[in-house]
Amino acid sequence: MSLISIITPVIDQMESSHLKTQLLKYFPQQEEQFSKIEASFQALTAQKQHQDALNLFFKSWSQTNNSAMTVAGLSNRMTMIIHKNKEVKSEYDLFRAVSSLNRIVDEDLAVVGRVLHSKLFYDMATSIAGDDSWLSNRYLSQQAIDFKAWKDKNSLRNKDIMIGLLTTLVHEIYTHGEVEFIIPLFRKWLEDEGRLSDLEIDKALAWIQVHCGPTEKDHFFHAVASVASYAKAFEVNIEEYDLQEIIEDYLQLKSEVMGVLHEELLKEYAV
Repeated sequence: MSLISIITPVIDQMESSHLKTQLLKYFPQQEEQFSKIEASFQALTAQKQHQDALNLFFKSWSQTNNSAMTVAGLSNRMTMIIHKNKEVKSEYDLFRAVSSLNRIVDEDLAVVGRVLHSKLFYDMATSIAGDDSWLSNRYLSQQAIDFKAWKDKNSLRNKDIMIGLLTTLVHEIYTHGEVEFIIPLFRKWLEDEGRLSDLEIDKALAWIQVHCGPTEKDHFFHAVASVASYAKAFEVNIEEYDLQEIIEDYLQLKSEVMGVLHEELLKEYAV
């Protein structure tokens, strides 16, 4: 099983469109980046790791998947258009776009499920690393800072909100692939290590598990719907947008984060 083999079948479920064609064209071209990401997770879960390695991994990795506030900020930008009485071709479609976008963060913000996903990530990282020293910014790699800065720039500061929506769409389909790829690796890793009971393992992996199955898939299709509604709201021709740069930049920056974590695991932290 590989990341692209998990991602592609979901894209195949889309109705025929310019977006579908672009996603199916450019994601498979990122084989080198996918391989780097896969290798980092495989190295992490191959053996017991020193706490410093775990701290570095969880702190930096968290910056690549912590997107709830970015999505909420993008939604805020869209409603600000109405607040400032700017011209909109269809307010109905704009609010439909906001509604679809907000469905991406229902679980993250505990609107559904009643538990903040940030708390689930905290529980996972803390139980595996041994304590919550991983929260310290000294474990935050420059590559992780760069990834988060790029993603926030696309969603929160790019003048074209459509760029933010397309970045969200790319993030959601990638994240579906990542959680499905890592859940068996993490479970076997913790079971083989033998430090945690089955119940403790289930609790530790709750953050990954809740994103598996339909969750991230649904988030992806909410992102697709938001793009379509926003395009209607402003009579935007989505076919004028090329996803190549977004996909390439996203996976290049993501693989740089995971690549440096992989190097650190191999270099000095193995127990």
